[in-house]
Amino acid sequence: MHLNQSKTKFEQADQHLEAAQSELNRPAEDVVPHMVSSSARHAIHYYLQGFLLTRKVDFSDTDSVDSLLEKCRAIDSKFQGLHLGTSKAEEENRFRTKLEEADHLVNIASQAKELVG
Repeated sequence: MHLNQSKTKFEQADQHLEAAQSELNRPAEDVVPHMVSSSARHAIHYYLQGFLLTRKVDFSDTDSVDSLLEKCRAIDSKFQGLHLGTSKAEEENRFRTKLEEADHLVNIASQAKELVG
């Protein structure tokens, strides 16, 4: 049962990541950063859930991405290198565009995909 559920989560994550990447490949003036960010966040969420399912670790569908990441880190130290939030310095730097933030989230989602293997 867990393997079927994890496979579904990974498939959902892949679909969201592909949607985000596809949106980023459009001409810059046509990209909708919110769509990219939202799809990337969903991908990260599903990758982490899929990983936890493969390890038979319980979680709630309402668990935050941060909570899921902490559970993944407790199982496998390779997740220590996955950083979802921004540092205080990044938060204070308001020169970052919404498109750059969206691209950053896609990179994090791609990193999460690599980590869950």
